[in-house]
Amino acid sequence: MIALFYLAVFIAGAWLNLWLINPPVPFMAGVSIMIKWLLFAFPGVGGLLAAYAHTARADKTAAYIGWQPGSPFQFEVAMANLALGVAGVMCLWMGPGFQAGVGVVFSVFVLGAARGHFDHQKQAENKAPGNSGVFLWLNDIIAPAAILVLMGIRGIFGS
Repeated sequence: MIALFYLAVFIAGAWLNLWLINPPVPFMAGVSIMIKWLLFAFPGVGGLLAAYAHTARADKTAAYIGWQPGSPFQFEVAMANLALGVAGVMCLWMGPGFQAGVGVVFSVFVLGAARGHFDHQKQAENKAPGNSGVFLWLNDIIAPAAILVLMGIRGIFGS
């Protein structure tokens, strides 16, 4: 359910940002605000919390995903998440080029992770909450798809 927290951070941040702008908000400004807050919430906050979970709570996190505890790869996943977390937070004040880089890296990482989760569901019948359900769909599929679509709109219609 932690992915719902990321969604709440996105909605609250984007809503507040839009509310502080004098209406009407131009379409492209709205798109840029949505991108900024999606990147802050999902790779930013999500990455920092995932880095914490994969280090300080490594065994519990492994069990939640349906992994065997003690894998050295878990620390590597934590460091990838830490890098995305720092970069995602920086998206609040960095420009569209930086945001595009973070968006692409995050999307490739989590869409690839989604593929791995689906494979593990099929091959090992892993139905653990961290390997399926809301987190998989919201964090690993819907969020990166939304980021890529919005970045495509910004790229096509200008920033």
